[in-house]
Amino acid sequence: MLVIAAVLLVLVGAMHSFLGGRRLVAPLLRRSDFPVILGSQRNGRLTLWFGWHALTLFWWSQAAILFAMSMDERLTATAVLASIAVACAIVGLAAVFATRGRHLSWVFFFPIAAILAFKLFE
Repeated sequence: MLVIAAVLLVLVGAMHSFLGGRRLVAPLLRRSDFPVILGSQRNGRLTLWFGWHALTLFWWSQAAILFAMSMDERLTATAVLASIAVACAIVGLAAVFATRGRHLSWVFFFPIAAILAFKLFE
């Protein structure tokens, strides 16, 4: 049952990113009156686009947890720490590179990833 739930999370994430990205986010990003965020419309568009797809990434990390639990429930703590650490590191990297560090979410995501990674290896 956990594998089914994991597969459903992967599918809903894929549909969310693909269909929602095309039918909701893309039309919003094309608007000429898009708000200025972090000093430019470009940064506002990046913030919306990455935020939308970050949700999918975190759903997929939860799917990984469910899949690990289905294999061996003793892996649950490791799967939780590893999947959240990886997702936070990816989102942090995206924030640093896409906005050239202007979107300060990386200030939070990198320490979270580091703390969880440290906990994994202690």
